[in-house]
Amino acid sequence: TQDLPIISIPSGQVRKFSILLEVMVEEFQTRDNIQGDMLQMLLKRLIIICTRLAKEQLTFRELDPGQVDTVRQFNVLVDVHFKTKRKVKDYSDLMHKSPKTLSNLFALYNQKSPQQIIQERVVLEAKRLLLFTDKQTQEIAYELGFDDPGYFSRYFKRIAGSSPSDFKEKNLVARSPGNLS
Repeated sequence: TQDLPIISIPSGQVRKFSILLEVMVEEFQTRDNIQGDMLQMLLKRLIIICTRLAKEQLTFRELDPGQVDTVRQFNVLVDVHFKTKRKVKDYSDLMHKSPKTLSNLFALYNQKSPQQIIQERVVLEAKRLLLFTDKQTQEIAYELGFDDPGYFSRYFKRIAGSSPSDFKEKNLVARSPGNLS
C-alpha cells in the first residue's frame, strides 16, 4: 500500500490497550491446545480497535514508494543497530540521506521523530531484558552499548518515566500470580 497508517492512542483508550497487552502476554505464557485460537482472537480485536481509530484519525496522504521505503528502511536499520547507533546521523549515513531529510519525512506524516524511535527501541529492549532475564541493570546497560550504567539509568528514566529498578519492581509485582485477575 502507499498509505502508511499511523495512529495515536487517545489518552482515554490507553487503559484498553494496556489491558489487551496484558491479556496477550498472559496468553503467551499459557501452554495448551487452544492458545493459538485465543491469540488469533486477541490479535483480531487489536486490529479492529486500531482500524476504528484509523477511521477516526486519518486522512490518508499519498506516499510515494521511495518515501515508504525510506521509512521502512529506517525502522529496519534501527532494529538491527540500536545497540551501537543512537544518533539519527548514524542512520542517515547508512541510508545516504541527510538527518534533516529523515526528520522532515517523519514530521510530514505525524510520526515520532527519528530520534524518538531510536530511543524508544533501546528502552523497549531494556524493558524486555529487565522483565524476562535475571540480568542486573549494569549488565543490561553494557549489553545495550552503554559504557556508564548511571547514564543508562538516567536515559531509561527520561524515556520510560521511571528508573530501571522501579520499572522492574512494578512490573514483576503486577505480573505475580497473586495479582493476575
